[in-house]
Amino acid sequence: MVFHLGVIISVPVIVGSALGMNALEIARLSQTCFFLTGLSSLLQFGFGHGVLLIEGPAAPWWAAYLLLAGMAAGTGKPLALVRTDIEGAMIAVGVILTVMGWAGLITKWRSLFTPRITGVLLTVLGLQIGGVGVKGIVSGGIKLFIIAMLVLVLVLYLTLNSRGMLKQGAIVMGVALGWLLSLLVGASPLPEIRGISLISLPSLFPWGAPTFDPGTLFSLVLLGVMLVPNVIGSISAWEAATGDGVPASRYDKGLTASGLANIMSGLGGGVGTIPFAISAALVSVTDNKGSRPFILACVIYMAMGLLPPLGRVIGSIPQPVAAAVLLVSGSSLAVIGLKDMLREEVSLRETFIIGLSLLAGIGVMLLPPSYWVKVPAWAAGALSNGVIVGTLSSILLEHIILKKRRQEKLAYKE
Repeated sequence: MVFHLGVIISVPVIVGSALGMNALEIARLSQTCFFLTGLSSLLQFGFGHGVLLIEGPAAPWWAAYLLLAGMAAGTGKPLALVRTDIEGAMIAVGVILTVMGWAGLITKWRSLFTPRITGVLLTVLGLQIGGVGVKGIVSGGIKLFIIAMLVLVLVLYLTLNSRGMLKQGAIVMGVALGWLLSLLVGASPLPEIRGISLISLPSLFPWGAPTFDPGTLFSLVLLGVMLVPNVIGSISAWEAATGDGVPASRYDKGLTASGLANIMSGLGGGVGTIPFAISAALVSVTDNKGSRPFILACVIYMAMGLLPPLGRVIGSIPQPVAAAVLLVSGSSLAVIGLKDMLREEVSLRETFIIGLSLLAGIGVMLLPPSYWVKVPAWAAGALSNGVIVGTLSSILLEHIILKKRRQEKLAYKE
């Protein structure tokens, strides 16, 4: 629970700042993220994949939100409209993923997502998150830059040299230290918690009535389909970590539950979710597969989402402090992706698939937002996303352009 807490704390600060939210709106987003994490995880456990994986705000989703915000800045689109576009798109994404799960598409499509494809997705995503982290760290002046560096060093030290709760809580302690130091040097104001209610329920459409922009719809729906391998990978990680088999039907139910969770994210103005693979690693370390601690953690998350004072405190965390944490998660994702790509033998064909896909995804990330001004809105949202471009490139190269001949496949199996 402590490790996931650090991730959930940093997401609203980064996303809220990029989407032009004030401290109060960021606090509400923080509450929504906590509440939906607990509720979505219980939904997955009871009606989805049925294993002890936290369903929380996912890096691919909030990275896409940041990209949409950056494009809006280049085109003059109001950030308030970007937020309502995201609400509408996430509802559509959730409906599509739910239908895909009901139709049993994971069972049918699972073999299409080779290690090269999932590796490209994770590597480009890690680089994209790292870029966001670097920009965030340098956005607050010299004082906050130094504090962010101290946070990064502390998180790395505790992660590499500690055990148990200290290791799991490295991100939380790093963010807490950064917040306290920023208060001491006057780089961040104290959160205003006087006169606010102690308990409040999440609201429906906090960003306004949902709107349905073609570009946002197309890019986020496409990203949702690209994240199906992440759902597969997270459940597979549980099987590998625990030795417990998960029936194929449970994979499809997990996708259905993720779809429902993303519908709730759209309705509640939250961040899209996927199952956290790191949950499997934590279970393997503690060797505790009991459901009671998991259910208790989910209930605590939901309770934290009902506390406005806690949201105000989280909303006051400076962006550079939260951004420092992104470098840790971004580097981990990138290396996991590289290992995934190299899991199978790399011949000349595989070299081109991996290399061209990475170059396509990274190249798109380097293009300025102004480049997409003259591109049709429905296409710009997807084509400006390096994760989508890199993953689609790998799929096209793997299964169409450089498709293996049947004889090669048979020879490889032998």
